This record gives sequence, C-alpha cells and structure tokens, in this order.
Amino acid sequence: MKKTFSLIVLVSLISSCATQTNLLNDSYGSSLGESGSHGFWIAGIAQTETVNLDTACGEGYVASKTETVFSAKNILITMLTLGIYTQRDYKVYCSKEVD
Repeated sequence: MKKTFSLIVLVSLISSCATQTNLLNDSYGSSLGESGSHGFWIAGIAQTETVNLDTACGEGYVASKTETVFSAKNILITMLTLGIYTQRDYKVYCSKEVD
C-alpha cells in the first residue's frame, strides 16, 4: 500500500506541468521567434531573467505571445537537485508588424 501511494505521488509530481501565457496583441498566425531555457539557483528566489522581444522576433516582426513552461523535465531536474537548481523553458511567438 505504501509503494502504491508513493508511486501515485511521484507520477503526479512528474506529470504535472504549468504553462503561463501572455498575449501581447490580437495578432493571429504567430510563428515561433525564439525559444530556450533559463536556469535559476535556490528555486529561483528573488531571481529574474529577461528576454529582449525586439531581438527575439527580428526586424519587421513584433512579439504577439510569450509562454513560460515548467514541464515534467524541469520538475525532475528540480527534484533531483533538491530545489537547488530550477529550470524553466520559454517561447516567444512573433507576427508580422502591421503599419
């Protein structure tokens, strides 16, 4: 019974993920401009990372949406390092600039 409960808790932790999406304009037909990951120490307490949206999209394009993902892979890394190192993935979506 203990093994089953432990397995259920482990699977729940690993399979849960969180995605935060920010819509910057009403543009449809966005394409992926830049993606990557940021690493934080000590669970990211008082730490931030910034992505320049102008350089992420390039000339003639504007950022239309950003996503920050805390995936199962990131959760596993956090668990293995006991919260000392935390990683988050990000994506920037771009659309053509309208005059």
